[in-house]
Amino acid sequence: MASPVPGPRSQACGSKVPCRSPRSRPAITRRARASVGRAGLPPSGEMPLPQTLLVIVGDELLGGFTTDTNGTLAARRLFEAGYPVRRIEIVGDAVDDIAVAVRRGIDDPSITRVIVAGGIGPTPDDRTHEAVARALGRELVEHPAALHHIETLVARMHAAGWVSSPAPTPANRKMSRMAQGVGILDNPRGMAPGLAVELGPAPAAGTADDRRAARSATGTGEVGTEAVAPSPWSRWLFVLPGVPREFAAVLEDVLIPSHFAGSQAMAVVETRHPGAIEADFAEPMRRLEMEFPDVAVGSYPQQRGRDLVIRMRGTDPERVRAAEERLRELRAEA
Repeated sequence: MASPVPGPRSQACGSKVPCRSPRSRPAITRRARASVGRAGLPPSGEMPLPQTLLVIVGDELLGGFTTDTNGTLAARRLFEAGYPVRRIEIVGDAVDDIAVAVRRGIDDPSITRVIVAGGIGPTPDDRTHEAVARALGRELVEHPAALHHIETLVARMHAAGWVSSPAPTPANRKMSRMAQGVGILDNPRGMAPGLAVELGPAPAAGTADDRRAARSATGTGEVGTEAVAPSPWSRWLFVLPGVPREFAAVLEDVLIPSHFAGSQAMAVVETRHPGAIEADFAEPMRRLEMEFPDVAVGSYPQQRGRDLVIRMRGTDPERVRAAEERLRELRAEA
């Protein structure tokens, strides 16, 4: 079992996040109040951030035999890249369950990236490729580039004396059967390649230039070789291996550099309050939500010690810092 990964790093006042005095708090407009969504957290007058759906596959997760670390890692990395996770869904190995979860993400216009993790190995209970093909309405076919990756790795394993034959077995070849017309994601740490397919531009997101760039991106070639990185507002579906070290390698070394660029990372500020009672922060936090609807505010009691962490995050560093200063004012008034 992989060890848990730590939560998102905090960002304090300094060179990257300007410090502001209480009197210089930026005003929020009525337009900004109307545009703030549950997950987007836009600054005044701007569009929300592109949203990601994670679908984590595995009966072992639903049975409590394995702890999911892929979702935690992905949530942290995508938050840092400016593609926050809107939902994480855990489903079992049944084809119907996987296909329904994937289709739900495809049909949700607020989601610009869908990532499916797990279920692409060589055994009969690995059914994600079949499910994704069904969700896309495409045939399941042997992908030449995926097969080449598998053949190359098996040949190396044979040369090293690890396997008896240089030719892939039927179980090996199973991992090259994917939905027709998809691109592949290289797996630098394992045999099962991932896949990528463009779903089209988001119907009402980003600027006009974003939408034109989204329509010009393609998803059927070798992933990572495009001359221009896809727009944040183009919609994509990805399938990654579920083995944690393979998932991390594909996510961090292949997928994020090629398909999760061009957005804006959120600014994060944390304040720590030793020995504080969480209920005492209910009213100050309610006031912050009213005055700073573009800043998400959460309270997090710590297991070690009696500290209470208040975390504020948003796309505008000045607004986040102003919210932190306002919290101090409200606490002083209490």
